[in-house]
Amino acid sequence: MNIYEDEQLQEMQQAVTDLCILAMKKRFAAVATTAQSIYIAPELFKIPLAIGDRSEQVQDLPGALMGTRFKVESDKIILFMQWGKGLAAQHLDMDLSCRIAYENNRTDTCSFQYLKTTGCIHSGDIRSIPEKVGTAEYIEIDIPALAKAGAQYVTFTCNAYSQGAIAVNLVLGWMNSKHPMKVSAKGVAYDPSCVDHMVRVTGGLTKGLVFGVLDVAAREIIWLEMAFDGQMIQDLSTANVQAILKKLDSKLSIGQLLAAKAEAQQLQLTSDTNADEVYTMQWALNTAAVTQLLID
Repeated sequence: MNIYEDEQLQEMQQAVTDLCILAMKKRFAAVATTAQSIYIAPELFKIPLAIGDRSEQVQDLPGALMGTRFKVESDKIILFMQWGKGLAAQHLDMDLSCRIAYENNRTDTCSFQYLKTTGCIHSGDIRSIPEKVGTAEYIEIDIPALAKAGAQYVTFTCNAYSQGAIAVNLVLGWMNSKHPMKVSAKGVAYDPSCVDHMVRVTGGLTKGLVFGVLDVAAREIIWLEMAFDGQMIQDLSTANVQAILKKLDSKLSIGQLLAAKAEAQQLQLTSDTNADEVYTMQWALNTAAVTQLLID
């Protein structure tokens, strides 16, 4: 690979993408349909197809494909992690952290060790869970403050500090800041209607997990499922995160696949959600439905 220039490698990737689209067009053209119009949500052109990237993690509530981008509407978000629900009271130390990347490879961290830094405030270190109800940690992220400081990306991670692996049924996600979480000895309280996205890790457990990256300038959160063998966020390789983001950006998107379907079946593209075939962001969160596009 080293004998090729970057431009040549990009041309090779594009050639493979073009070949995939051509093959899918031939396939869709052979599928009979009575539809005449199709609606494709613009967000779907930013979600890569999950081909060759089957994650070790198994998650629901709902499932999200690697590389799915979620638009952030508010200036502040609350990143949260909840664990231990249904378990007996015990020492069960899970850590929620984030790493902020600036230009010139400068980084900053918000974690149980550094509760407050530019644009981020951590709720504090929780090491034990109460009886049956579970507990949580959260980080409030101020996007305008990060943008003003020149931050580019914020990487979200969770780690098992005391256990051998991430706790089963651990819940991860983010919400707007209008109704903040409350953590006490009685458990965790928050308004579920304010949750923007939430998933539950149900299998394939690892020591550490990168589950999202905030693109500060674009105000978008990119869903990831990148395992790493680390007890703390300092063990995370920023270069590995950048590599997986670059890989996802180069992949064929769901929107491109649907556009190929529209062309092959001579469907009229429309901005009207009352079209014969409708593909929205909500549809894309159903990973089984997306996979059906690739199955005869």
